[in-house]
Amino acid sequence: MDIHYFPVSWLLYHELARRLAASILSHAKPVDKIVAISRGGLTLGHIMTDFLRITIATFTIQSYEDIQKIGELYITEPLKSPIRGKHVLLVDDVSDTGKTFVRAKKYLSRFRPKDITTVSMFYKPTSVYRPDFFAETTSKWIIFPMEVTETILSITKSMEKQGKSKAEIQRLLYSLGYTPEQIRFVRKYYL
Repeated sequence: MDIHYFPVSWLLYHELARRLAASILSHAKPVDKIVAISRGGLTLGHIMTDFLRITIATFTIQSYEDIQKIGELYITEPLKSPIRGKHVLLVDDVSDTGKTFVRAKKYLSRFRPKDITTVSMFYKPTSVYRPDFFAETTSKWIIFPMEVTETILSITKSMEKQGKSKAEIQRLLYSLGYTPEQIRFVRKYYL
């Protein structure tokens, strides 16, 4: 089975975030506080604070499985900012399975916000949760510009299991926009 990739440059990421912010600002409902789900929502949340001119809070949800298989989701770092009675914008990078959004909304509802609006950069059609706002729909494996090491490592290990040569792996990584320096860094310190 071939994996189809969607490489996202910093320029495209910023453009999509700006479009999301414009959609949110055009929406009638005000936003008092951004709450970013760590780790995926941190970058988008940070950019949204600039575009929307509102403050941000974070909390962390993690699975006790590996990155490819999602197990039960646990809050490992709690929300430390009050959101009671506030219009909250809940931010994550992608609604992949949708389970993180479902768990996050359930968790945040305990803090009694006035309402929760959800936003993600990407939405996958197989997700059990559709965010209120998203920039793009895709079924592809999204390659975020802030996850260089993680992605090079994951692709390399996967291709090595398939018996692919170092040259084949390098060709794919180059085709996805990774530089020789980025690839060398990952190989030197993690492979």
